[in-house]
Amino acid sequence: MDLNLLKTFDVVMKTRSVNEAADSLGITAPAVSQALNRLREQYQDPLLIRKGRGIAPTNFAVELHEEIQEPLNLLLNGAKSRQQFNPSLSNRTFRLSSHKDLDLMIVPPLIDYRDQHAPNVKLSADIEHTDESNRQADLRMRRVDIILATTPLDEHGYHNELLFELPLVVICRHDHPRIRQEISHQQFFTERHLLWGTQRLNQDIVDSLSIDPQPQRNIVYKTDSICNAVMMAAQTDWLCVTSQWHANLLAPANQMQILPLPFELNTLPVYMTWHESQRQDSGHQWLKETLLNVTAQFRNFLVD
Repeated sequence: MDLNLLKTFDVVMKTRSVNEAADSLGITAPAVSQALNRLREQYQDPLLIRKGRGIAPTNFAVELHEEIQEPLNLLLNGAKSRQQFNPSLSNRTFRLSSHKDLDLMIVPPLIDYRDQHAPNVKLSADIEHTDESNRQADLRMRRVDIILATTPLDEHGYHNELLFELPLVVICRHDHPRIRQEISHQQFFTERHLLWGTQRLNQDIVDSLSIDPQPQRNIVYKTDSICNAVMMAAQTDWLCVTSQWHANLLAPANQMQILPLPFELNTLPVYMTWHESQRQDSGHQWLKETLLNVTAQFRNFLVD
């Protein structure tokens, strides 16, 4: 038996409406009807029949619903502690999907907060979604609790909250032969570039955030790690566009110049995204509030 079928049946029984159940579950009405049809075949009973403008359960459906409610609640929510989450006592594991460069910012303060307020809670951030299409399924199936990404997930049943925004800068080695403390628009597009390969909307970050269209950059090396990009830029004449935060962290130790970009660029947003099905999980609510708390330091981050 697929537990998702019983979960759907439970919501339909409570709402007495296929459409309301679909809204509550974050799925389509045809998907709800399909789940009910599979249950009808499984139990050889109509379960729900039309009555006037609504639907009414059969006697068997009423009995089935009474039998499954408590065990279904335990199975779907793991334990009652999900509704009565106590951070100081819980040993629950929360799973985040992020990017290694965002982890540099968020994980250290998140662990510090965890150590003080929820010492037995475990945090896992070993899933990275380079393909945005996989995010929906992993949230809906609760393979991850929250996704941290630079684009929101604008689909029914998913919620996004902006955590902070990052201004971007350009960095190069301190003894660059042609660049000294400032860079012109022409210089920027004449030089060779490292590409920080974190894409937004199927575009390179600079292209996705540029206010006006810009010339194509001369990309000689691409990496998905800003640490790798900075180390490469420190040893070559290549330029690297990165966030101001990462530049402040990594550039001084490698004796690098941090320069404003010679054209207007929007800031890089970072969102947390979760699925509607988590709304009654008090532990999940604690995790969201914790992320908002530990990222507050980044919300007023400005270019020097």
